[in-house]
Amino acid sequence: MSNTEAHAETDHSLARNEILTDNEIIRTVIAEDDDDDDVTPVNLVKISHSEAVVALNTSLQWAEEQNFEAHENMLLRRLRNRAKKNH
Repeated sequence: MSNTEAHAETDHSLARNEILTDNEIIRTVIAEDDDDDDVTPVNLVKISHSEAVVALNTSLQWAEEQNFEAHENMLLRRLRNRAKKNH
């Protein structure tokens, strides 16, 4: 069942004012989780720490040029610094 179908089924249930049992709720959640298992990782290539640092430096520069909020830039800096430590 796709997420859209699950949501439609949920909306339909709510429209009829049905009360779901605990087991029905668990089955619905498990069915939604099963749909997520079909996701294939995009990048199977190992990225080195130095490559990550370069990419994060570029991302940080771009974010600053786009006037991102300070907390967003700080997150990129923290990620970059972690990559540098592991280098």
